[in-house]
Amino acid sequence: MFGRIGACPMCFIRYLLWFPTPTISHPPLFTQLGSKKTGSLDNLSLVEIEKPSLAPGEALVRVRAAGINGSDAAAILGILPFVTAPRTPGRDFSGEVVEALDNTGVTLQEWTGADVWGTGSDRGFTSDGTFAEFVKVPVMALSRKPKTLGHTEAASMTLPWLCAWITVDTLANIKKGDNVIIIGEAAEPFSCIFNQLRYFEYFAGARGGIGSAAAQLCKDRGARIFGTYSSLAKVTPPSYLTPIELTSGTAIREAIAREGLQNKIDVLLDCAGYETPFNDALFTMTPKGTGRVVVMAAHAKDGLFPINMRTFYTKALTMKGMKSSMLDSGEIKAFLDELSSKIDSGAFEGPKEVKPVNMEDIDAVRAALQEILTRAAHVRPVIVP
Repeated sequence: MFGRIGACPMCFIRYLLWFPTPTISHPPLFTQLGSKKTGSLDNLSLVEIEKPSLAPGEALVRVRAAGINGSDAAAILGILPFVTAPRTPGRDFSGEVVEALDNTGVTLQEWTGADVWGTGSDRGFTSDGTFAEFVKVPVMALSRKPKTLGHTEAASMTLPWLCAWITVDTLANIKKGDNVIIIGEAAEPFSCIFNQLRYFEYFAGARGGIGSAAAQLCKDRGARIFGTYSSLAKVTPPSYLTPIELTSGTAIREAIAREGLQNKIDVLLDCAGYETPFNDALFTMTPKGTGRVVVMAAHAKDGLFPINMRTFYTKALTMKGMKSSMLDSGEIKAFLDELSSKIDSGAFEGPKEVKPVNMEDIDAVRAALQEILTRAAHVRPVIVP
């Protein structure tokens, strides 16, 4: 037959028509952001990958939105020494469960199609993160997002609220009757803020990010709250918070003295990392050995932070540092479940505004990361795949 085909061109054509060349089917490709190496935001680019496969005990989530945090920018820039490359950044997400498997590999129908949110762990640092169309999540870590929030709003708040929870609950153990100072927003002139080492998550003092979440958590526990602001000209502080405008290096102690609470501040939460307001606030704290200080930022490039040690030791204070990845998946799920319930009940407020950023617009993504890094963003940006 093949001899006849070779001798007759028309026979060869008929053969091709009868036996068409088989087509090779390729799996569909999906998009994520990735950086082959750290050191610059310019290293971030769009990458096409196959749909991730699942192991038993894992769920596949279609990401509808991914919050942008300062630690995401820091990971890309190589500021965080434990980040490995190549890596897809991103820690926060909100989306829909496409598939979930139990520990034996059987599909869990109760999770299929569920709207979920998540944050934390080593995601975006040593395993691929959420700046992608899909992300793999342990089934035991799945948490249903608040019904009253859309995906962009939900994705914008998980890591800041987790940091606030760690600060208020795990580290400071704030309780009813405590007097609390939250230092945040721009605690020094703006010219001092433009520094690539200002990467400690997204915070804007008592009016945004970790600071506002911490204020709501403190209110929920019955604490009295004081929050710092660089200016009150265009700000309406919440009614449950006493604002302190940082007009001088002693503005905090003066405001606390006017309230009759000198030496009666129980907890200091520093979300800014500047020595002047930090040491000013130390002066107001209780000397009874029960004062707690939690620090989550240091503005200086070398990380050094001058502290008035005489004030610190004579007041018998305790200081701890906040690490956002210190809780395990089960602890994070328990917190997110409780947060979701309280948002839906109206006990806590979600974000009033977010800024969607198209993931395929790489220049817009880089600009949003830079804004978060330098605290130039007044509305929280969220990546939308």
